[in-house]
Amino acid sequence: MLADNGQFETVSCADLRTQDCSAATDRSRRMIAHGDTLFTPGVARRAAYRVESGALCHYVVWPDGSHDVIEFAFPGDIVGLGSLREHVSTAQAMVDTSVEVLSADELERAIGADAALAARMASAADREFDFMRDRALRPGLRPLPQRLAAYILAIAGAACRSGETALEAGSAGVAALAIALDVSTADVELTIANLTGRSLISIANGMIVIKDRDGLDAVADA
Repeated sequence: MLADNGQFETVSCADLRTQDCSAATDRSRRMIAHGDTLFTPGVARRAAYRVESGALCHYVVWPDGSHDVIEFAFPGDIVGLGSLREHVSTAQAMVDTSVEVLSADELERAIGADAALAARMASAADREFDFMRDRALRPGLRPLPQRLAAYILAIAGAACRSGETALEAGSAGVAALAIALDVSTADVELTIANLTGRSLISIANGMIVIKDRDGLDAVADA
């Protein structure tokens, strides 16, 4: 680092406690110490990470408290796949580990060149859907608006990103939601009306459409 006197001085990682040490030399790489995490649930998603050295344990803790190991990632492996804007799983370093941060374009090219990676991307999207659905369907633990918001987001995430949810807003759709969430149809109707009145969702052609994804995310995570 260039000091005020014009001379270069050494800066240690300890002097950069609030920063990623690897960012001081290369913003496309990160170092994760043994036992530390690369990402955890709720952390904003980067496109993906390629392991350069070391090893990661990638696992998910389900809403009921159970957990599954998704994979062990070694040099050359890509982790952090998914379609949601935030992670639902955890990647923890089993030893001191270095990863390269991939851009969206780099990840897209890698998926196009590797059928196995494309299949893993699809599996990650399925896992995210299962996580959001299970979180929404746990009765008695969270208020219905939170559970319904999470369920709508899960269905929308499995369908596409333009807001359509594949959820009917008519009597048949409300009845199906009531069965899925284990509540009365009246409660579902009131909650849909509440979310609609807050301009978080709308009804178009008899289907529920997300109008404010950030707002609905906030309700689901409240």
